[in-house]
Amino acid sequence: MSQRPVTPRRRVLSALAHEAPETDLLGGRVPFSWNFGPTPEMAAELTRYLAERGIDWLALRDAVDDVRQVAPVYVGPALPAGTDIWGIRRRSHSYGTGAYDEIAHHPLAGMRDPAALDDVPWPDPGAYDYAGLREQVLVAARGPEGQDHTYAVKLAIRMCGNPFEIYCWMTGLEEALVSVLLYPQLVRAALERITTYFAATLHLALDHVGDLVDILYFADDLGGQQGLLMSPRAYREVLKPYHAELFRVAKHHAPTTAVMFHSDGAVFDILPDLIDAGVEVLEAVQVDAKGMEPERLKAAYGERLSFHGGIAVQSLLPTADAATVDAECRRLVEVFGEGGGYIAAPTHAIQVGTPPENVLAMLRGVLGEADYEAALTVARCR
Repeated sequence: MSQRPVTPRRRVLSALAHEAPETDLLGGRVPFSWNFGPTPEMAAELTRYLAERGIDWLALRDAVDDVRQVAPVYVGPALPAGTDIWGIRRRSHSYGTGAYDEIAHHPLAGMRDPAALDDVPWPDPGAYDYAGLREQVLVAARGPEGQDHTYAVKLAIRMCGNPFEIYCWMTGLEEALVSVLLYPQLVRAALERITTYFAATLHLALDHVGDLVDILYFADDLGGQQGLLMSPRAYREVLKPYHAELFRVAKHHAPTTAVMFHSDGAVFDILPDLIDAGVEVLEAVQVDAKGMEPERLKAAYGERLSFHGGIAVQSLLPTADAATVDAECRRLVEVFGEGGGYIAAPTHAIQVGTPPENVLAMLRGVLGEADYEAALTVARCR
């Protein structure tokens, strides 16, 4: 019988090791992560709704989250307003109750000659405060009473890599997908440069915190609602080598960390390739996409993958009643969590318009009554 307290980090590491939740002490449940969390507009709505009930949103948010995300601070040259390190420009567009930053300039749009990539001002991987990253991780992992290594820590995508997504942003999605078929050498040449950048940021970051971080967070959206954005063959021939290289670098510098990979959509048919490339945790797990039923995923890949996500922000949280949300979250925990291997989380950002009571029902369903009430008590005390 275990004598150690079940800290959030221990809960996460046990899940990633495919161990069933410990039940001998308070905390015997699957881990929970907000991941993308509520949008700013939804966070404001939660703040108002909970304050009327004597609950502090930020305190509740932190009380239930088992995973903390970190990334070093950018200290490179000042960037033009609205422009990122890749030369991509974004402009804010309102949708009434909030706004999104949509891409207004794709710096590689129309490019066909791989040699032209030599003239592109690629970003500098050294433009971050890696020396300060270790203290960031230690602070993020620290418990509310100063205990070390209380929370699991995840290194953010912008340090680990999303090579094809970056390429899509630099060209436009339609052009990128067409180029995979018609100009694969151009795509490979661009991915080589983007991957080289992320291999360097991984190396620099993990030299400082490879012994402290628990999860390395990679991404590339490969699926839509009904199927893959590219065929498994196209993935193998064009993109997979670059994923495999980044995962290899990650494991070389931090062999005990878990490789987590984000993709929205219907990606069931490409999971064997992702596993072969080195993915250990599938993130998003968009169960309302075609073929992504929890039972199917767990039966087919539950022994080789952990799952992070599954709580649908499209079809469940914004449209169901609270009782249905509670029941569905309990079902997801039962299915994905059997034998370990599950971190419960929303599939993406929780959008404004989602009933706040459904967010609470999600927490109740995942945490169970005892831990849910304990979290509310903490949030009421601040």
